[in-house]
Amino acid sequence: MKKTPRTNFEIKFTSTLRNSFGNVFALAITVIMAGVLQGCYSFQWPWSAGTSLVTAGLATNPIKLPFEPKQCVYTVEPAQTTFFLSDFTPEELAAGGDLTGQVINIQLLWEPRPGYTPLDPTTTNISIRLLVFSKGEVGMYGGGGFAWPRGTPGESNMELRMTGSNLSLIAKTKDFVDLLSPGEMLGSVDATFNEQAAIVMRRTASQLISNKLGVVRWVDSMPLTDFHVAVADETAPR
Repeated sequence: MKKTPRTNFEIKFTSTLRNSFGNVFALAITVIMAGVLQGCYSFQWPWSAGTSLVTAGLATNPIKLPFEPKQCVYTVEPAQTTFFLSDFTPEELAAGGDLTGQVINIQLLWEPRPGYTPLDPTTTNISIRLLVFSKGEVGMYGGGGFAWPRGTPGESNMELRMTGSNLSLIAKTKDFVDLLSPGEMLGSVDATFNEQAAIVMRRTASQLISNKLGVVRWVDSMPLTDFHVAVADETAPR
């Protein structure tokens, strides 16, 4: 059977149809991938309410330090979002004495964004300060890690999912026994936005660690002038 040659119109129409289909297909793939990436970012894990953190050493038989939160607050600062957590009540922390427990400061430095920032758990987007009190002795640990945030800074609640970190001892009292270095902190944080409570915890913990070590130390990167104000407030006669 003899084939009829295609006209220029038919050739152009077929070419246009193919190009249109290709453009639609590419757009569909882009939309799907954007949804997948957004899903990976927002729903990487099944989020659950509450704070659940465990700090553990990386030795062969590591010690594990569970955390039972009594305070979980956060505040928004110019360069980061800052979380303060403690398993002391405000009254227990203010009283000082022979404390046994933890105070944790986590600073969210930047939020991971698929396609724009690293997403590897070995990268660093949080800084960590951990104070471990043990019968009046204290060790101060520092390090960094990676966390996925949930929520917008300034909202009533904000969460973190910590998937990687490293901690090492940076200061201690004479009789504090370090059983964690090197260590890591993993788990989830669920904090309430409360600027005043965050300031009080930072000031109180900074005063405690400075008194214990005999040198000026502060829990996070607040300016030294702020620390002097904190010391003045905490040492003023009641």
